[in-house]
Amino acid sequence: MNSSHLSSPPSKRVKLEPHSPRLEDSSTRKTYDEDENAENTEDENNCSICLQGFVDRAVVPTCSHEFCFECLNVWTEQSRRCPLCSQNIGEYLIHSIRSRYDYRKYYLTPLRKPSPSPVPALRNARQHVRRYRRERVWGRRREEDRTEQDRLELSIAKRRWIYQHDLYAKHVASNAYTKYRPYPTPAQFATSQELISRTTTFLRRELQVWEGLDVEFLTTIIISLMKSIDIRSESAVKLLSEFLDMDAPYQPGGRQVNAEHFAHEVYCYVRSPFRDLFVYDTVVQYDTSSDIPPPPQPRQATRWRRTSHSRSRSRSRHRSPRQ
Repeated sequence: MNSSHLSSPPSKRVKLEPHSPRLEDSSTRKTYDEDENAENTEDENNCSICLQGFVDRAVVPTCSHEFCFECLNVWTEQSRRCPLCSQNIGEYLIHSIRSRYDYRKYYLTPLRKPSPSPVPALRNARQHVRRYRRERVWGRRREEDRTEQDRLELSIAKRRWIYQHDLYAKHVASNAYTKYRPYPTPAQFATSQELISRTTTFLRRELQVWEGLDVEFLTTIIISLMKSIDIRSESAVKLLSEFLDMDAPYQPGGRQVNAEHFAHEVYCYVRSPFRDLFVYDTVVQYDTSSDIPPPPQPRQATRWRRTSHSRSRSRSRHRSPRQ
């Protein structure tokens, strides 16, 4: 028998090229896509002035563009127009943003001389690309923010209506079903960051019921007070009345309408399990009568309403929310 029929056919050796065009195209395409996605993410997380990551994100209230607070503050010393869209910045900046309704306002001092034109460096092609991308994203965010701001305005109007008609939140028992808890002692409150954070958010909104208050200052004072004494104690009510009942001097044994009511509402919220103020608004109950008109609709206002002050302002003598 011929030996050629017994031997195995020689194996074919496939020559592997160092670079396969097809694989190279696929890998290159993937790399390009990843680079583009990374660039988009980087652009949205970087300040357009310093080109670095945001440090204390600040927002121009008239156009919603974002920058580092320090970068934007330095910019406003030379110009009062947005570096991206050239809209007028206005009289203040939004910064220290913790949520859509928890932020600070920084009021700008008047310029000493006319604003110079924007620096040419912000007009290059790279800046136009960044502006386009950012405005495309903010176009969607603006609508969401307007809706959120409308909800905040409506909730403040309802809280003001509650004080005007002397409506007190109804008591809810503390148990596993309601998840309400006994009111904490000052020591418990002082050691609970969760309670302090929730209460701070509530105070920043609740104090907007009275116009002209320095919300940030009073919030700090009340939080410190609650770490020492019960919010409903006579000493606490007396202190609160100096800001909320200024048209009715404190008298021992007399009723401080706004201060007592305010202390009760804070007490009820602190006992509740809710962090979201809008959810709490739908759960808390009040005894109302048919002769009480419904809560008024909020007046039309700009997107960022003047609610708090990052600088001390003199306060008005009138504090009663009653009409």
